Amino acid sequence: MTNHICLQTYLSYPLAQWVRSEADDHGECVSVFIRDLVMAAYIAQDEGHNDTLKGLDKAREIVFSSVALDAILSAHPDSSLRQKTHDAYGRRLQRLGLAPASSNGGRDEA
Repeated sequence: MTNHICLQTYLSYPLAQWVRSEADDHGECVSVFIRDLVMAAYIAQDEGHNDTLKGLDKAREIVFSSVALDAILSAHPDSSLRQKTHDAYGRRLQRLGLAPASSNGGRDEA
């Protein structure tokens, strides 16, 4: 679990008013709003570095998510839910004009 560290900053009055107003408009506390801004800036500056590794990380996350979801569906009390999900996925692929995965395997491996 991530341990958060408290940081403090001083802003000019107009900037502080803007932050408070934006945080309020988004229904967030000032701390969360500022954290989100800092995180977005961090991600944006980091995206320019090592794009190949980032692509691999995204691919790994997608594979993990699909395997985890398949495992959850396999253990679900409604045994037809997994097949319904796969069928809906196939229909979505067809609507998008994408080739479905091979029916020779891979789908039942979790």
